[in-house]
Amino acid sequence: MKIKTILAAMAVVMAAGCAKEQGGEVSGQTAAPQILAEMAEQPATRTCIDSDALVAGENTAVLWMPGDQLGVFTSGSSNVLYTNDEQTENIPNASFSSDATVSGDVQYAYYPYDAANDGKAATALTGTIPAEQTMGQNIPADYKYGQLKAVTAEGGYKFKFHNMFSLVRFKIDATGTALEGKTLESVTMTVTRDGAAVPVTGDFTFSAVDGTYTEGTTSNELKTVWNQTLDGAVSSFATVFPEVQSGDKLTFTFKAGELAATLSVTSKADFEPEMYYTFPLTLANFSGLKVEKTVSGTFTAATYNVDGLPQKISFITVNGDGPGSSGTANISKSIAADNWDFIGFSEDFEYHSELTGELSSIYTFGTHRGSVNASALYSTLDTDGLCFATRKSTCAFSGEMWTEFSSASGGLSSGANTCIKKGFRHYVVALADGTEIDVIITHMNTYSSSGSGHINAQHAQLKQVAQYINSIRSNNRPVIFMGDTNCRYTRHDFQTYFWGVLDSDLEVNDPWVDFMWDGVYPTYPSNSLVVEDATGTSDTDIICSSQKGEVVDKIIYINNPNAAVQISANDYLRDSAYQGLADHWPIVVEFSYSGTITVE
Repeated sequence: MKIKTILAAMAVVMAAGCAKEQGGEVSGQTAAPQILAEMAEQPATRTCIDSDALVAGENTAVLWMPGDQLGVFTSGSSNVLYTNDEQTENIPNASFSSDATVSGDVQYAYYPYDAANDGKAATALTGTIPAEQTMGQNIPADYKYGQLKAVTAEGGYKFKFHNMFSLVRFKIDATGTALEGKTLESVTMTVTRDGAAVPVTGDFTFSAVDGTYTEGTTSNELKTVWNQTLDGAVSSFATVFPEVQSGDKLTFTFKAGELAATLSVTSKADFEPEMYYTFPLTLANFSGLKVEKTVSGTFTAATYNVDGLPQKISFITVNGDGPGSSGTANISKSIAADNWDFIGFSEDFEYHSELTGELSSIYTFGTHRGSVNASALYSTLDTDGLCFATRKSTCAFSGEMWTEFSSASGGLSSGANTCIKKGFRHYVVALADGTEIDVIITHMNTYSSSGSGHINAQHAQLKQVAQYINSIRSNNRPVIFMGDTNCRYTRHDFQTYFWGVLDSDLEVNDPWVDFMWDGVYPTYPSNSLVVEDATGTSDTDIICSSQKGEVVDKIIYINNPNAAVQISANDYLRDSAYQGLADHWPIVVEFSYSGTITVE
């Protein structure tokens, strides 16, 4: 059957179609009589949910099409295939005939014909309302039974046909939403009542005598397939069991390319057979509309201690072997060529302008809190040496937040930790497709093998970061924690002060451990796994390659099981190309991500 828009009262489908029966003569049978199929009276439509009203004058009827097929029962023949003889489209009354021979009087008819019902009694036919229905001019699963009204003067039979089920009309307009202009692939409707499933599709057994039916295996879900561009309103029909009641929850999921939108509404009507129920889904009218996008891709994160303390302060040599101005300018040139997506810098003090020189047109930088000077001899300077940069073409950051560590140990002659306000910074990094990741960068307290003060401070700082990660988990985003931690797994108790403090369901990974040590963390406490290029090693250190050795610069990532997007590391690199450019080589990790994000 085909849908045609007409200027008339909204109608319910009351007609059906017919086709030709495969032949084969049987003794005592006669040629099949003609059947006239008419539409029954047309009850009014109902709007099923609160939203915009139907457009005045826009009404729709379902009419006969050439080739429509009926199954017909006589007193001596069952499930005879009849075909619509008319060649005109969209007519309310049609004449059907069959090539078969039949015996006895015509008694019952149903639409649509199904060869699977051959040999079955007229009261024990089977059918299906598919859980997936294709939208278009033909209404899927448009089951009807015929009511015999009269025998014509020519010896034919006149039937009026009645819908067995309910029809739903989806009227979708995505104007003003993220779906506008997209190709609508499908709309899935799910129905529940107080949390329990309400059947709308599935198998059934029915009677062509009176249209009664018994449901078999059912589902509370209907998926409609569209493949139409959402440019203005689109409209089409589907078939459901008349089981929906007023107050039932209807949830619609719209799929358009990488976008998926959902909204939930409450039914205003008790569904009945032979009724249209219109869903006026003007999406911009629904405050509860949630649009999500499927995302996936890769990005690179780098952490780099650029050793940016001034070489001299007031003629006092402070960092004589550091890269200084020219070396930092070379760092800038090297980074410009490497295409890292975002970078956490530490010890960015004196040479910030040289560091940003080649990068300012490529990267957006966070706050630079200044260098150090002689006043550090007698007071704590309000700087942390941290800075953050995101590549303009691939990502951006927002929400810069700084937290000072509550514990510190070591004055001017013992790491100078209390000479500046060390802490950590939190950024929300948005990738080009809108995916957001929480990034925490830090430069922690230095290590000292003499006394417990430094170790205690580092443990307290690890704990503080872990507690902070717990506090932001409601963001439901992946977290990357990176920077110069001044910690090693072999000499710091990460189990007690970091992993054990994080919420137990958070998944923590270190790409260095995963790729260099097959996921097995070094034993604590144990001898240090020192890189082969290190200086000042001891007899107890275990010398490893530049990649397998443990360094204090780390990139650790945390996945939240509640987050719609998850990340994973693809590799780990301690980049030797930067040898001679600061005493720390940058740590670089490429990440993959996948999941869904909410689109505003």
